[in-house]
Amino acid sequence: MNLPEKEKFIFGSLFLLANRLQVIGDRWDTEITMKQWFLLVMTAHWGEIPPTLSELADFIGSSRQNVKQLALKLEAKGFLKIEKDPKDNRALRIMLTVQCIEYFKKRENRENLFLDEVYKDITDEEKGALYKGLYKLSENIFRLDELSKG
Repeated sequence: MNLPEKEKFIFGSLFLLANRLQVIGDRWDTEITMKQWFLLVMTAHWGEIPPTLSELADFIGSSRQNVKQLALKLEAKGFLKIEKDPKDNRALRIMLTVQCIEYFKKRENRENLFLDEVYKDITDEEKGALYKGLYKLSENIFRLDELSKG
């Protein structure tokens, strides 16, 4: 089955744009990498009960070992605390520190300017269509992930 050119372009662009954003982001902030930033953002959006390493790894689609390495580096910088779960000594919970929250408050304006540049010349209608398409694509990818697990 041959995919139409739009589908091929979109598929390839996801990888290209992710790589470019990582390189730009790593240049933009020398304190944390984009992968570290992503881990912090995903942790912040988890909810009231902090995620375990395994939960976070599964959610972001990474190995537990990779997430642990990122978390250890962030813990050394004072952005995270890694603590044993009081109910399960095998589980490690990831918590943001006050230093991390303050750090993100300080860079909020700069992040907003960066996002303004990312979305420059893209209309609200185009953003809406992109959002809708990416949402549906995400649903398909999460479904494929579940199917691939067996």
